[in-house]
Amino acid sequence: MSDQVSRFLKYNFPLLAFGFWYTFFSSYGQTFLLSLYLPSIEDFFKISNTALGSIYAIATVGSALTLPWLGGYFDKAEVKRYSVFVVVGLIGALLLMSFAYHILFVVLAFYGLRLFGQGLMSHTSVSAMARYFTANRGKAISVATIGHPAGEAALPILITLLIGAVGWRSTLQLSALSCLVLVIPLAIILLKKSKARIRAYEMESHTDRKNFQRLSIWKVFGERRFWIIAPVVFILGFTNTAIFFFQLKLGEAKGWSPEWVAGSLSAFAVASAVGMLTSGPLVDRLTGKKLFPWFLIPYLAGLVVLISYDHRWVYPAALALMGLANGMGSTIKNAMLAEIYGAEVIGQIRSIFTTVMVVSTALGPITFGVLLDLDWSFGLIFGLGAVAMALTTLNGVRRIL
Repeated sequence: MSDQVSRFLKYNFPLLAFGFWYTFFSSYGQTFLLSLYLPSIEDFFKISNTALGSIYAIATVGSALTLPWLGGYFDKAEVKRYSVFVVVGLIGALLLMSFAYHILFVVLAFYGLRLFGQGLMSHTSVSAMARYFTANRGKAISVATIGHPAGEAALPILITLLIGAVGWRSTLQLSALSCLVLVIPLAIILLKKSKARIRAYEMESHTDRKNFQRLSIWKVFGERRFWIIAPVVFILGFTNTAIFFFQLKLGEAKGWSPEWVAGSLSAFAVASAVGMLTSGPLVDRLTGKKLFPWFLIPYLAGLVVLISYDHRWVYPAALALMGLANGMGSTIKNAMLAEIYGAEVIGQIRSIFTTVMVVSTALGPITFGVLLDLDWSFGLIFGLGAVAMALTTLNGVRRIL
């Protein structure tokens, strides 16, 4: 590690740690973790895979439609209050799911988990990095988003053990308790220690929250650059979520044990971390605009590997390629949005593209489910996905500006 990077990490540790903390605990609303509760929910409420997938999709789309409204307030609200509000919402969703005895409350709980967990926890972290860092924005985003693979590596094992030991409802309640006693107090402490950097940004940019103005979503939709960026955001979330949602069925079709499938997720997590850490300095040197959307190429290679072979080592190898692309994309995409649209509206613009991503995560599982019900093989589905990703990459190569 160079002296320059060491100084960067040491000087900015509190704010970087805040970003990491929020992306780590966003796992409570991510599909890879929520999927561990699905068999218990399905068994308790006696509903089919299709019904449960539809409920999940409805809740996810609902959260996506809410996200531009709540996410945009990051540009107006004081960061500490906004951050605490997001965690309180996540706690409420976890508790609601834990006490749900009617399917309607399951829908509402999924809505809250997807909105506050997957959506706003990650949104708060990355928006803070993009706003408060300029010259080192790429490195800041890459460090903060390491929380995603860290959560992917650590939490599935912990949650699986807890569900087996105390049941799914108590596990959700313990998750809510962890947010209350760990996330909120530490976030307040870290932001207090970061007050000098936050104040410096506000003085440099002459930020005036009283003059906060909302971007026109329709104007953003009407711009050519939106239709270059959005398909890349969509295809990544769509494919990621669908694969994780049906990973046990994929393992069954390929002859892999559930334990092997679950353990292989660590390859995705480690590769994601590598992608994030390596792409940060690249972004600072080359800019996110120049690197976009080449990060999809490793993901495309991962799909080709899944199509071509059935050996059990294929799954961690494919996940490693996908994780590398996922990690690089997280840094490159978010830095690019700040470069193109400006840090002063990063909350609003990120919420719009996060909405695209969340919608894709709703459509991915239900699309794969329909195709599987029509007796399509995983090989055929992944082949179609590979073609779509290749076309998306070609579309993204066009100049954004």
